[in-house]
Amino acid sequence: MDRMSNQNEIPDIVIEAYNSLRQRRIVEITKPIDWSQGEGAPGWVFECIAKVPCPNQEKIPREVPLHVLIPEAFPSQPVEIFSLSEQVSGFPHQEAGSRKLCLPEEHLAPRDAQRLVCYVKWAIEWLEEAANGALLKPDDPYELPAFGYRFSAIKSPLIFEESSDSYKKWEPHVGKSGRIECFCGVGIPAIFAAKFCHNDGSLIREADFAPNILEKNSEIDGKWILIPDIRHEKHRPPETYKEMIELCSKNDLDFYAILKEAWNHKHSHQFGILLIGFPIPKIVGEPPTEIHWQPLLFKDLKQHLKEFNAPGTRRRSKGQSHKPRKIWERLINNGDFSASQPLPWGAVENVARERLYARSTYSPKVRSTSIAFFGCGALGSSVAELIARGGVNQLNLFDPDLINFGNLCRHTLDGSSVSVNKAESLAARLSRANPLSTIKGYPVRIPPNSRSDEAIYRMLAEADVFVDCTTSEAAFDWLNQYAVENDKRLISLFFNFHAELLTICTSGDSTSCRDIFEDLKYSIREKLTPLAPEVYFREPPKEEQIIEGAGCWHPTFPARNAHVQILAAHAADILSHSIDSKQKVGLVAIVKRQSVPQNSIQLGPLVEVIWAKEYP
Repeated sequence: MDRMSNQNEIPDIVIEAYNSLRQRRIVEITKPIDWSQGEGAPGWVFECIAKVPCPNQEKIPREVPLHVLIPEAFPSQPVEIFSLSEQVSGFPHQEAGSRKLCLPEEHLAPRDAQRLVCYVKWAIEWLEEAANGALLKPDDPYELPAFGYRFSAIKSPLIFEESSDSYKKWEPHVGKSGRIECFCGVGIPAIFAAKFCHNDGSLIREADFAPNILEKNSEIDGKWILIPDIRHEKHRPPETYKEMIELCSKNDLDFYAILKEAWNHKHSHQFGILLIGFPIPKIVGEPPTEIHWQPLLFKDLKQHLKEFNAPGTRRRSKGQSHKPRKIWERLINNGDFSASQPLPWGAVENVARERLYARSTYSPKVRSTSIAFFGCGALGSSVAELIARGGVNQLNLFDPDLINFGNLCRHTLDGSSVSVNKAESLAARLSRANPLSTIKGYPVRIPPNSRSDEAIYRMLAEADVFVDCTTSEAAFDWLNQYAVENDKRLISLFFNFHAELLTICTSGDSTSCRDIFEDLKYSIREKLTPLAPEVYFREPPKEEQIIEGAGCWHPTFPARNAHVQILAAHAADILSHSIDSKQKVGLVAIVKRQSVPQNSIQLGPLVEVIWAKEYP
């Protein structure tokens, strides 16, 4: 076997894998194995030729040269295989630029010396399918073309929101162009495509982003082009300005004129944005269902002027000008925008609800319910986060307290929120997790001090469901009375001293939350439940209470964060089921967390509902 020139020794398993491939003669080795540090991951590389049946539909040559990378951690990591032929590029399931073949998932390959043979066989199968135009088959999920070159000055992705519903608005605009308004995200390192307009400024559609996640005074204006098909050759998009000009001209669009407008925009923040849109289906062979936007990101006029006038920059020769017209001419003739230059594609992500919550979400009824949370401590913040990440469209949070370091061991917030109001900071955090929902925080104590704060009462009036996590009798009584008088549903959540018991009270059509709680207390006192009164109503002695330090401190409860999270997860689940129920039935439930005996392992269920009662 051939030895490496730069490495003293090849691991035995790599030698075995390489020799096994040579013995099978499924490819012809043209460049023997050698060590490569390379630009990517280090490993052992060799080149070979795979044979493809000819003639074929895609006119792939009979012999295709391949570059094979065996990773340093072989066989624990996947083998990478690249096409060295320009004629084998631009196919589905292939990276742009590198021509790397996208092969089956690595867990399907054996983790032994036969792993290399398996990957090479996959590559041959890939080539045969590519030759027959069968890499994307009818009924397969649609795969976007691979956009290669990236604009290095902007690392942030562009975020857009398009779905089958918004597609209907775009159908009349295929083959046209217009204006786009983008904004930077608040706490989210991304650019949000917020408003799409006609060239005259009239609105086509506005993305469904929550206003509080768009940073004010960060507007970035640009242009959009919508074409019927982004493919320039095979499955690949345009790679150069020349190819994009050709694609746009087929649709009677002057690409350079539109690009110049985006480059010369007043609100461009030193880089320009031109979105290239095209319809895509969900399934290969089916009609399009949504618009995909791929951004071109480039230095704008301001940045070019800044670079031209920078100290130490070579001054223009006599007769040259830094007027916009002259700069533009230089850019398109032999500069950044000249025909042979690569297109500066940017990273992008569609966060439409059907995509953002594809992995899991609540029912449409729960998501459309406006929920107000009162009390954003350990339990309230945990339940609110679960509800927000489940896709609830509107969430208002109320808590007067500031977060301090002592809260962090059980709270969902971190040190960046210390000395900040809990409700406001939690709302900001949850907005970053769910940019399509309106989530606001209010530093307000319940009961409110006065009816003069119309904004707070307006928020209360708009909510469908109140969730009380305050552990305050005064707050509970006020919320209960408000809910009865204004036909709101009140759900009260609280746990006991060691977070062993979680109580959930949900009002119904004919029974208030307070009445349900009073009935629960009566049932426990009369021993109508499995819970002994001395357990449920136990007041911890002074020695069990936690005093965090010197000063005027109120004692707190000694519950672990994990125990809070366990009960919070069940609270969120019961809460969502209550909202989703067809009838507004009152409910009380007590959830018990099983304690794990010391020096043992919990094998049974972590929690169980030990008492539940409905109130029709």
